[in-house]
Amino acid sequence: MQLHYSLSALVLTIAMLIIDVDSFMFNFNQQQQQQQQRPKLEPYEDRVLDNECKNYLCPVTLECVLSKSDCPCPFPKSQLKCILPNEETMCISKPATHDQKINKIYDDPVEGPKAHIKGMRDCGWVLDTYAGK
Repeated sequence: MQLHYSLSALVLTIAMLIIDVDSFMFNFNQQQQQQQQRPKLEPYEDRVLDNECKNYLCPVTLECVLSKSDCPCPFPKSQLKCILPNEETMCISKPATHDQKINKIYDDPVEGPKAHIKGMRDCGWVLDTYAGK
């Protein structure tokens, strides 16, 4: 009987050691993966202060442009840049549609911001809303 308890205790101890070693290895590998996935990023403040832009530095994209209204949207493939009457700019999501003709208009960097298509929340809609219509 005593041998049975000793054997059970030995098996339980070995099982606990295996679990601890496995847990240690899993956590070690996980921490190693997390460290490898994080690229070394320069802090935003340093990128702004160390920038050599002589004109206007866009606060979101850090593009150097002639004036504030020239700042691009941060996601130009999916956003339209609307220019308000007070010369402020506003980036909005391009309207979602399956109409390829309308998508082509919104994808055009010149025509897209000018578009005012009925029923669509585009720059025309933004200007109407701004004007209180």
